[in-house]
Amino acid sequence: MRRSRIPSLSPRVPTLDTRKVKPPPKRADPHYQTAEHQQWALQVKKRAGWRCEYVENGHRCERSREKGDQMYADHIQDVRDRPELALDLSNGRCACNSHNTRAGIQARANRMRS
Repeated sequence: MRRSRIPSLSPRVPTLDTRKVKPPPKRADPHYQTAEHQQWALQVKKRAGWRCEYVENGHRCERSREKGDQMYADHIQDVRDRPELALDLSNGRCACNSHNTRAGIQARANRMRS
């Protein structure tokens, strides 16, 4: 016996944004748009072989460009915290999306505690 599905309809009334104060639009730091940063990022990723450099529980992350993962050049000391290290290769590590996001969240949390 074959069951037929009832199609669902999209809501006709759009969701209303009830926030009293809306956050400003997100803007990228101009530093990340410079040719110098792009070169730094490329060198960091090449040095790591385009593989995530994060180590958890004694094991290096398996994500890599070869496996189809997006790789980012992550600052160990965030640019906002240590701008003088922004283009220092020793302040960079190759990170997968997950580890890059976690590092950013942690850096913001640390800044908010200070």
